[in-house]
Amino acid sequence: MRERFCKDRSWQKSGWRSRQRGYVLIALSLGLVFILGMAGLAVDIGRMYVTKSEAQSFVDSAAFSAALQLDGTSAGITRAQSAVANNPKKWEFQNDSFTNVQTAFATSSTGPWVANPNPATNYYFAQVQTTVSLPMYLIGALGSPSSTIAAGAVAGRAGTTGVPGGEFPFSPYTRAGSPDNPNDPFGYQVGNDYTLRWGAPGTNSTCGNDQAKETLDQNGKIRGYCCVSQSAASLRQAIVGGDTDPETVGQPVNMDNGAKNTEMAAIGERVNEDTDTTSPDYATYLANGMGNGERVVYVAVNNGAPNYTNMGFAGFFLLNAASYSGLHGNDSACAEYIGTYVQGAGNLAPGGSGSYHIKLYQ
Repeated sequence: MRERFCKDRSWQKSGWRSRQRGYVLIALSLGLVFILGMAGLAVDIGRMYVTKSEAQSFVDSAAFSAALQLDGTSAGITRAQSAVANNPKKWEFQNDSFTNVQTAFATSSTGPWVANPNPATNYYFAQVQTTVSLPMYLIGALGSPSSTIAAGAVAGRAGTTGVPGGEFPFSPYTRAGSPDNPNDPFGYQVGNDYTLRWGAPGTNSTCGNDQAKETLDQNGKIRGYCCVSQSAASLRQAIVGGDTDPETVGQPVNMDNGAKNTEMAAIGERVNEDTDTTSPDYATYLANGMGNGERVVYVAVNNGAPNYTNMGFAGFFLLNAASYSGLHGNDSACAEYIGTYVQGAGNLAPGGSGSYHIKLYQ
C-alpha cells in the first residue's frame, strides 16, 4: 500500500511540474509581447524626437537666412523667400526635403505675419514654419498610422549696443550738431562721403562736406583710428582682418593719434580683398552684384572731444582702391555712409540708420 501511495504522489508531482512549465511559457510569451511593444514604442518616440530636432534645425536656419535678406524692399522679400526655398537642410537623416513650409514676414517679432507684404517697408522679421507627417510603427498598429511633427522659428533684427570686436578700426565724429540729415541719429546723409581718418594735424579733411568742418576735432592730435593698441602693426592687422577691441555704446572710444603712414596701404589691401574693387559708390556696387562685402564695414561713431563717447555703430562703404592709392599718414581717408548695417549681410540696399545683428526670437 505504501509503495502504491508513493507512486500516486509521484504522478501528482509530475503533473504539477507540467502545469508549472505551462505557466512559465505563458508568462514568457506575454513578457516578450510587452518587451517588443515597449521596444517598438521606444523606436517610434525616438524617431519623433529626431524628426522634431531636424525640423527645428531647418526652421531656425531658414528663418535666420531669410532675415539676413530683408532690407525693407520687395526685392528683399523675394530674396528671403528664395533663401528659405534653397535651404539645404533635410529630415530623415538628410534624405527627405521639407515640402510643407510656410514663410511670412512682419514689422516686429510678434507679428502680425504677412506672406507677401507690399510695400515691404520695415518688414525685417521672418517666420518659418513646417510640418512633417512621420509614419509610425507600433503606434501605427494601434490605430495612428502617422504623427504630425511641427516646428517654427522667428528671426529678425536686434539693435547692436556693443560688439566683442570686428569693427573697422576708425571712429568718425557725429554730425548731429551740424547735420546733413537731421533725421539721422548721427546727422549723416546716406550716399555722402565722411572722414574716417583726419589729415594732419587732425583737423584737415578732403572728404565731402567735411572740408568745411575742420573744427569738428577739438584735439588736433586725434586722427580718427581707434579700438586697437597704438602699434602701427596692430592697426594694419585690424584694418585688414578686423582684429579690434570690444566697443560699447555709451562708453568712451579709445581714440589713437599719430601719422601711422602704412595704414593707407592697409585700407587699399582691405579693398583689394573684395571681388569688386572698382565700383565708385555703394549703389553701383550693389547693382554690379559682384562684391563679397569686404568693402562694407561698420564703425563706432563718437561725439568728439573730450570724451569721444560711443554714440552707436554705423555702416560705411570703402571707396575704390584707386582712392587710397598714394595716400600717406598726413592725408585724410574717406568712406561713403550707407546707413543701416546688418552684421553678416554685407550687401543690403542703403537706407535707414543704426547697426543690427540677426537673432532668433523663438
